[in-house]
Amino acid sequence: MACFALQINGRPLAQHEPLVEGTLVEFAGVPPKGAALHLCVAGVPLEPFLRPTDACWYWRWQVPHAAGHYAVQVLATWPNRASEQVQVQLEVLPRKLAETQYALLLADLQAVGPALLFALQGATLGGRLERAMDAPPPTPAEQLQSLFGAELAQLEAAILRLARRPPELQRAPPRLVAPGELRDFSLLHQAQASPASLEALPEAQAVPSYVSYETQLLRRLLEALWQRLAQLEQQVAAQPALLSQVQQARTRLVRLRDQPFLAGVPPLANDRGASQRLRYDPEYRVVYRYWRRLRERPLLTWDAATLQLPLASLPRLYERWCLLRVALSLLALPGWQVEQQTLLHAHGEAWCLGLPEDRPLLRLRHPDGSVYLLRYQVRYTPTSSPFCSLDRHSRIPDIVVERWPTDGPGSLLVLDAKYRLDAAGGLPEAALADAYSYLGALGRPEGSRACLGVALLYPGRGAALCYASGVAALPLLPGEGLEGLREWLCQFW
Repeated sequence: MACFALQINGRPLAQHEPLVEGTLVEFAGVPPKGAALHLCVAGVPLEPFLRPTDACWYWRWQVPHAAGHYAVQVLATWPNRASEQVQVQLEVLPRKLAETQYALLLADLQAVGPALLFALQGATLGGRLERAMDAPPPTPAEQLQSLFGAELAQLEAAILRLARRPPELQRAPPRLVAPGELRDFSLLHQAQASPASLEALPEAQAVPSYVSYETQLLRRLLEALWQRLAQLEQQVAAQPALLSQVQQARTRLVRLRDQPFLAGVPPLANDRGASQRLRYDPEYRVVYRYWRRLRERPLLTWDAATLQLPLASLPRLYERWCLLRVALSLLALPGWQVEQQTLLHAHGEAWCLGLPEDRPLLRLRHPDGSVYLLRYQVRYTPTSSPFCSLDRHSRIPDIVVERWPTDGPGSLLVLDAKYRLDAAGGLPEAALADAYSYLGALGRPEGSRACLGVALLYPGRGAALCYASGVAALPLLPGEGLEGLREWLCQFW
């Protein structure tokens, strides 16, 4: 800082170590002559205090129980209205959830996405879905080997052989020629029976072109490989050996995409399956085999507004991982039909996974005809409908399942993600207050209660606890607690 220095826990603010959530830290700084200091953390001003015979100003800040990054603003002001401001970022690390578990959540989130895509694209719910969930996603090294190893070399050789072929003669719109120049009489029947029309007669023509169904599929394949390679490059940025392989594959792809015979060929819009040429032409068989292999593992991207990875906030990461696990549990229920979904949408060759808050993520129909809606971050106010808050406070639970039977009023199931743990590794007692608040305060505009049960999801281990009041504490981590979540959900169907 140009005119003043600020310390945190005795060290310069710019050189601070990452903080741990829940701890108490102290800021200290000597204001410039004649100036006053103002300090804000995450937009909240802190009150300074002084110590006898000490020129420093001090502030204390209780680090929230939320990992992530917090902006610290320090403002020096003078009576003549001059001012100077400096802003830095404080990093807060998780205390209750270990760093290894954070990595496990990210890895499992990458596995949940393809399983959701598999379930929502019409696959049979049940056994096939379970196998998709159990199959681990390929590592970046495995993807490089399977897509950009020997297979890419075979594709490259096939494309270079295709580049040596001459263009094909393809039918073009007929042209009008003088009667004495007509060489092709196949369109003569289209001429009008009038003297004026006999001055120019239609003649079929063929022009050389590389544009065909097969070359358009090849162009689409190369564009899809380019997208896949870009994603892999982000994933292996910190691994020099794998990054070198990515760069080598990129060089080969650039050469293939720049082949002259593909210059005017657009990517294929609609895949109609294998044509005769794709089945029997040796070069195009290689292209189609590669295309089918690529489509076996669709490219999944994350919506930047809701699921950009890695997430800086650990609570947000856990909350959204829980939401996707709840969605997958609902999709695994036998006999249920997916009527509508907003989780996934096609984006070119990729599928984008997002979590909109203004509409249901899933609309499912139970075998008995009732409808279930999965929602995220719904805001229930005293005036909202068809469900509302029964007091003057707004309620925003993390995850809600709305149940609409064929007859009778709708009802709610609430699931709230709590990443905090107590000293014994269980759910803190204070977290139960939110559960009872949802249970008693969520209802219908006429005043009746609508909440059937509330489950608190937390990153612990042990058995699920279900209380007679309708509140449950469910430990949930990657590979642990999933059965308890399914059992709790199924008791309400």
